[in-house]
Amino acid sequence: LWHCDNMMITENEVTGMRDGIYLEFIDESTVINNYTHHNVRYGLHFMFSNHDAYLDNTFESNGAGVAVMFSKWIRMERNRFVQNWGTASYGLLLKEIYDGEVLNNTFEQNTLGIFVDGSSRVNYMNNTFTQNGWAIKVSGGCYKNNFTTNNFVGNSFDISYNSKMNDNTFKGNFWSS
Repeated sequence: LWHCDNMMITENEVTGMRDGIYLEFIDESTVINNYTHHNVRYGLHFMFSNHDAYLDNTFESNGAGVAVMFSKWIRMERNRFVQNWGTASYGLLLKEIYDGEVLNNTFEQNTLGIFVDGSSRVNYMNNTFTQNGWAIKVSGGCYKNNFTTNNFVGNSFDISYNSKMNDNTFKGNFWSS
């Protein structure tokens, strides 16, 4: 979809594509209960899209998982990011995202659960990271993010930062290591 508002994308199975679901300039829309797997690149890829919700989807065994770029007021809740594995792969990439919520998601057996780059004021709450290479990598320019009551279980590495500046908060998380 390109340049649409108030869209509902629901109950699809998408496999074998370059990008399973691709959205650009999509506002006030919902992607719910889809299964995207074994796509060449992303299970879901969206850019320049605001006030959107991604709920109850499964993104499994895609080349690079899900990419969310240059968007505001995004809510990702109760999604499963499973076995997105490879040298340049992750469950979820957040690039230049502001004022979002990543809630109650499962990140299991991904090379990298979440890669956060230049994203600020995002709440990460009640997510479970299990047996990932890295659970979360935070790159430069990420400020005022809250990581609250997440579970980090059996990951090779839990958190990585590449900057000395850190005003992000970590509260009430469970660390199995």
